[in-house]
Amino acid sequence: MLDFDRHFQALWHRACNVSSLGALTPELIQLWATERGLDVTSVEEREIGIFARTPAVVLAVGDVKACFPKVQLTGDPNWEARRQAAEAKATLWEKMEWFSPFWIPRDKTEKILGDAKLRTREQAIQLFNYHTSTLYTLSFQAVCIAQMLPGARSLREVCALAREAYLAFYSGYRAASISALIPAIEGGLTRIVSGSESELPIGVKIDRVIDRCIENAARLHYERMWVPPDYLTKDYLLGQDERIFAFETFRRWLQKSFFQKTGEYDGVTWLNRHMFAHGTHSDWQESGNFSRLIVSLATLALIESWYDETHVVSLFFPDMNEDSKLLWQQALLQANAQMSLKLIEERRYQKHGRLVPEMPTDDGVLLRKALLSEDCIKDLVRPLREAGWSVEVGEPDERALFVTVVAKADGQQFGVALLYSCATDNGIYRRLADTSVAILYRGPPYKQQQYAYGIDVHVGPVTGWLPPMAPSRKSTWRSHPVWRRVQRRVKRGTGFMQSAWKIWRNRRRGVF
Repeated sequence: MLDFDRHFQALWHRACNVSSLGALTPELIQLWATERGLDVTSVEEREIGIFARTPAVVLAVGDVKACFPKVQLTGDPNWEARRQAAEAKATLWEKMEWFSPFWIPRDKTEKILGDAKLRTREQAIQLFNYHTSTLYTLSFQAVCIAQMLPGARSLREVCALAREAYLAFYSGYRAASISALIPAIEGGLTRIVSGSESELPIGVKIDRVIDRCIENAARLHYERMWVPPDYLTKDYLLGQDERIFAFETFRRWLQKSFFQKTGEYDGVTWLNRHMFAHGTHSDWQESGNFSRLIVSLATLALIESWYDETHVVSLFFPDMNEDSKLLWQQALLQANAQMSLKLIEERRYQKHGRLVPEMPTDDGVLLRKALLSEDCIKDLVRPLREAGWSVEVGEPDERALFVTVVAKADGQQFGVALLYSCATDNGIYRRLADTSVAILYRGPPYKQQQYAYGIDVHVGPVTGWLPPMAPSRKSTWRSHPVWRRVQRRVKRGTGFMQSAWKIWRNRRRGVF
């Protein structure tokens, strides 16, 4: 049996001794192969590679093929440019404490990289979270859990845990859900390798797994032909093959971020296995880390399929099947129930003049901001406009404790403040009193004198305050916004209410 590797190595050694690899021709390779007694089936010159193409001479001896690149290992301008671009992108992904993602369209990833380029690490991660909030959605996560994880032997034990964590996260138990999934990544890596290798240090396991994935991807890059070994390395293919680039950036994320030693970690997300295990920091509880964990587990399933060459997890994101659709709908139901519960909690605490206590993953600001903005429009802005005022509405403050509006008409203007709750710090009352003619609050009074002492402007519930009429609006009881609101509501009624309205109107007009 012919030792093809030895023959191809000899041909490549001879090719490296010519003046330039670019001078290689099919005729020259065929001549050398014939001199070595090889039965040449075909020889041709063509470009090789799935992503970046490499000019080469391809020799076929029976069913065995060999690829002889026509470019030097280093020094080629095109290769240098692609390598530099790949390293620049890898640096940006490292800046965002992530890796080149699978299953995301290129235009989306380029947008993420472009926004991160001139930002600080903190700003880059904030923008990353903003972009991925519309990419790593509830349905995306459901497909990862229900369709990808079950295909990986190393993650089958995690599937039930991942489903429970997913549902718990959208039920409000966010910190618990994140903490449940952090150890799953290390367990998955351990189960990918087998036998004695499972006892190796985690860094060695990562290298063993990723190196084999890159090796398998490199052989596919060259269509499983024999290639000079130096052209199969990740150093050469980093800028040539997008799959190898993604595998390598996943390795860097695991080693430099997720499994980085406690004293050497300097990230922003705090999604670090050792920080979590030793309790040295609590910011790993940030909600954005949950989607990171789900996607990293799905990526680990893909990694395993390349490690084993089973390819049961595809590079193409699957369409949602019935299992993932039901899981997604279950999460939506949990989220809707949680929102209703949150509203009940808000009303209960507000009744006692307090804010709902903060949780590690939820400080309540988003819900307060939504409720404050809604009531501001409904109970303050709308009556002001009905009274003839043009209204400018400000943004709620950063803690969503108050919002201010300015009413203008015919050269006159005044400010009004709306508090989230009557039980607000007296310092806020005093600050708002400098720019407002009235300080109003949502809900019922709660020990108003205890909080609003020393204030010389009107203080009271927003639903009990009547705005003054604008100068241009004739001040009659019929034109008052409260009267007009009652009038509209009565006119929308039917039957008895309409009859009562007509009787009352006729009596007001003196008609009996």
